Amino acid sequence: MPGKSREKPVIVALGDLMLDIFVQAQSLIPHGTHHSVQAHISPGGAAANFAVWAARLGAEAALIARVGDDMLGRSLLADLQREGVLTGVAIGKETTGLVLAIVDQSGERTMLAARGANSALSIDDLDWALLDRADWLHVSAYSFFEATPREAALAAMRRIKQRGKPLSLDPASHSYLQGIGPEAFGALAEGVDVLLPNLDEGRALTGEDEPERIMRVLLQRFPVVALKLGGAGAIAGTGDTLIHDP
Repeated sequence: MPGKSREKPVIVALGDLMLDIFVQAQSLIPHGTHHSVQAHISPGGAAANFAVWAARLGAEAALIARVGDDMLGRSLLADLQREGVLTGVAIGKETTGLVLAIVDQSGERTMLAARGANSALSIDDLDWALLDRADWLHVSAYSFFEATPREAALAAMRRIKQRGKPLSLDPASHSYLQGIGPEAFGALAEGVDVLLPNLDEGRALTGEDEPERIMRVLLQRFPVVALKLGGAGAIAGTGDTLIHDP
């Protein structure tokens, strides 16, 4: 009907919810002594970040994840509420996950992850009612790299595909991808409609080096691919069409 408002799409993300701690050193960090650095903290986790940005862009966004019953977990849940993200977040006896990112004087980052409750996300934690409301499911592949979260992620993916809804996947980490290999990852990613790798992940999945060649290989398996290129923007593609936005 003219003038009738369109309902917001419901986008559900599944995966990590963590605290990010960033430490930046202006000079070489000596071992075994004190060293002054700059630091800040922020809510994080690949799936949680996706849900927050979806909400900021106007979607009705939700998150399925797991935190501990501790100060960090309560703080992260409060932040999701402030951002307007619906939570299907389970609370367990584990500690809430966190990541320490150490940035050295050259700008290189070393990431130290204590996954905590994220490693215990299980099928029992899935909010099926929330999944059945979803118009789209986005999964962070960090959930693929441990048995219990992998079972939960694959169960949620099957539910979404049975309902005929689209599914997107972020490969998450090229070091993990190198560990399991592209064939094993491809089997886990069966049915994915949109793949969102960065350049390193694209290289790990294809053995190719150049962005356009990476895209051509990935588009043989996935209907839509968006390859993130950091400061160089991104390339999105479907079929024979590639679009580069710098």
